[in-house]
Amino acid sequence: MNAPSTGSFDVVVLGGGPAGCAAATLLARHRHSVALVRPDIPSTPRLVESIPPSAWRILDELGFAPALERAAFRVNRGNTVWWAGETRDETFADARTGLYTDRARLEGAFGAAMTDAGATLFERASARSAEQTPEGWQVRCERRGEGTLELRAPWIVDATGRHGFLARGEGRRPDRNTHTLALVGMWRAGAGGWPADHAHKSLVESYPEGWAWSLPLDDGLRCVAAMIEGGAVRARTDIEALLVGELAKTCHLDPALHGATLDGSAWACPASLYRASRFARPGLLLAGDAGSFIDPLSSFGVKKALSSGWLAGVVVHTALVDPAAAATALEFYDRREAEVYRRYRSLSAGFLERAASEYGTDYWAKRARAALRHRGRSSSEAEDPDRVAPEVPEDAVRRAFDVIRSRPSLDAIPGSSLRRVQVPGIEGHRIALQDHLASDAFPEGLRYVRGVDLQGLVVAAPGRAEVPDAWAAYNGIAPPVALPDYLTALATAFAAGLLEHAER
Repeated sequence: MNAPSTGSFDVVVLGGGPAGCAAATLLARHRHSVALVRPDIPSTPRLVESIPPSAWRILDELGFAPALERAAFRVNRGNTVWWAGETRDETFADARTGLYTDRARLEGAFGAAMTDAGATLFERASARSAEQTPEGWQVRCERRGEGTLELRAPWIVDATGRHGFLARGEGRRPDRNTHTLALVGMWRAGAGGWPADHAHKSLVESYPEGWAWSLPLDDGLRCVAAMIEGGAVRARTDIEALLVGELAKTCHLDPALHGATLDGSAWACPASLYRASRFARPGLLLAGDAGSFIDPLSSFGVKKALSSGWLAGVVVHTALVDPAAAATALEFYDRREAEVYRRYRSLSAGFLERAASEYGTDYWAKRARAALRHRGRSSSEAEDPDRVAPEVPEDAVRRAFDVIRSRPSLDAIPGSSLRRVQVPGIEGHRIALQDHLASDAFPEGLRYVRGVDLQGLVVAAPGRAEVPDAWAAYNGIAPPVALPDYLTALATAFAAGLLEHAER
């Protein structure tokens, strides 16, 4: 066996999926020394990943977009969903479509971009132990065929997914209300191929005892899975027969597989939900699926992992260049990751409720009850669950807008409980304290709505009789915004108590 090799870095990232590559890339671009440790990438396709068009923003930010475009992954044009007796067909209107690919090719593309940024990649390596000392972390890894690797760093990002190398010891717990197992197989199309309207779309279907999905990898191969109650599989269970039996319960996916054959063996993998009780502490962050796992029903798994890894990189960068801000940055990350999990869970609640109402089975009833505990106060959060700033309820904003329209004069004055508070936020790639406006109704503070800076709005609006005058005054002291965005922000300021109408 080869002699042990050692190395000292600013950060060690464990796990080479989207979250790990995102964190390592951002940190390397800021010239921190970064080591990423990952085991072998599977040589054969396993789960197919769906990347929604909304992920391009974070992909561009990380510099991953060129690598994905060169890889020429399959185009993702939308979804066809048969859910609880209703059909919904969605075609993406974005100029840039989504993508489909298997995890091996995705990790390969991300890994290449990461090493181009300057991170050091240790492949075929698995962490075996990690000890935190006053001097930092000491990590021992085994590299297949190359002996022991010993790494030292003041910071670790655990991005080891469900395995949760360090996360399991950091209070990560499953959602004990549900136990879900995924039965998965790759299906090759028969002589007639797949239906033309399915060629570039995700297919999702519910049925009384579960739900199933199908994603295309190429013209001939689709990944198909059934999400069932976890206790259904016992030792020596025939996974293929169980998967075929579950798909036979569907009204649309099963006919679409007519003539197709299973390519290789079917397999089962855990798909139960979980989240950490804390996502960050000095020296350690849990990123992506290491910290929490959401229901794949959302199809935002890759985007969530990328966003989590990017923010982990921002937080570690902040701590390395400004140690005095480390505690604030860690608290920000911990709260943000917990809120993202809640919002994704809230996003799924409506789907689960409809299935529970339609089928009346225990499978759906207990999942709906569990998700409802995470229900948010604003339905708009479903549009972008990665946005975690406080939100004023939509109905309150609409009422405030109706009042503005009905009044002969705007007569805006500062709210009686208006005050300024300092709230951690992201500035560039740093966590810093920012001034926000708060009220008794929103003590946590608000700052931007539709790109409108509320601080400038509450300065410019008082003394203006007409909305167009207030809009023009705002555009004179801040970057100009469109009138519809300004109106939404103005109504939000009234709804949140940042502004009030003077008595006439």
